[in-house]
Amino acid sequence: MKKEEPIMDGPKRMQNELMMMMGYKNFDQLQLLQAAKDNIYKWDALILPNSPPYDKGAFSLEIDFPKEYPFRPPTLHINTKIYHPNINEKGQICLPILEPEHWKPTSRIDTVLQVLVATINDPQPENAYIVEISNQFVNDPQKFFKMADAWVTRYSDYRPTEQQLARIAKRRKKALMKK
Repeated sequence: MKKEEPIMDGPKRMQNELMMMMGYKNFDQLQLLQAAKDNIYKWDALILPNSPPYDKGAFSLEIDFPKEYPFRPPTLHINTKIYHPNINEKGQICLPILEPEHWKPTSRIDTVLQVLVATINDPQPENAYIVEISNQFVNDPQKFFKMADAWVTRYSDYRPTEQQLARIAKRRKKALMKK
């Protein structure tokens, strides 16, 4: 029988999860993940979806961990305007995994972020934050994709190339080694 791992307190666990995720090679839709300087409770990253119409842009993500993490879920916020049924105009995200009644202290942030990226790539109208956009996604997908594409063109962040991401990662690695 496998012995269960104890649940670590927030800061140590967050440091471990961050270091683990920074080592992921195959999670290319989430880039530039880092904790804020001198604040392990605040992370940010860049989401690079791979499904149209979002695959043409990049979206800034902010992750705020409560002091009670892992016993309370983090709050995710998209800082880039996006036309999406699961994300409201303030960047708040409707993800059932983050609702207090569904959250488990054993849930890991990498799983949450994988669910987030999957939801951005494939909107979930049954968990809509904005009913009108959800209805449009279901009933008039052509109009939805046209509007979402226009918003990506107008509001999305710059999408760095693979080479630019590699250079940034190299600079970060050098900076970490100096510490």
